[in-house]
Amino acid sequence: MVVFFAALMVWTPSRLYADERSVDELSPRERVFVGGFVGLQFGTFTSIGVHLHAGYRITNRFSAGIGGVYQYTHDSWGVDNYSSHTYGANVFARLRTVSNLFLHGEYERLWLESRRPLPTGVVGEEDRPSIREDNFLLGAGYALHLSHRARLNLLLLYNFNENSQAYMDNPFFRVGVDVSL
Repeated sequence: MVVFFAALMVWTPSRLYADERSVDELSPRERVFVGGFVGLQFGTFTSIGVHLHAGYRITNRFSAGIGGVYQYTHDSWGVDNYSSHTYGANVFARLRTVSNLFLHGEYERLWLESRRPLPTGVVGEEDRPSIREDNFLLGAGYALHLSHRARLNLLLLYNFNENSQAYMDNPFFRVGVDVSL
């Protein structure tokens, strides 16, 4: 993993964007960025997720924002044939450290249908209760500048909620885009 980020740092033409304007020179509108990522997986396990966010550059190194999440999941493997809709919201903060590397922290609240069914008392019939899940994500990322206004973000995040039903892998990757207004 470290080799991957080191290779990106060498490959990225960061000198091209070294003259990035200070936030003191930007209007409030120019400090705003929007973005997100889309996740797609098809097959026996199908997942379609959309994560959108909007943020604000508070200082040259620190930004924060809010976001929304929607994910459809269908698992046809086995006898369960499980489908669910997950939705929620998050708040995040990013601290740029060295060059294009940054730390990312996020609190996320999700509502989802539990994968663990509860018996209803009727034979063969089970109920999947809706649950609320709070996730605390922390990790590091790398911003690959596509232009002066657009960045491709590569993140490696760890979920500190050990009982998460929304995230099966830990840590996990996110790849997304931010566009400055």
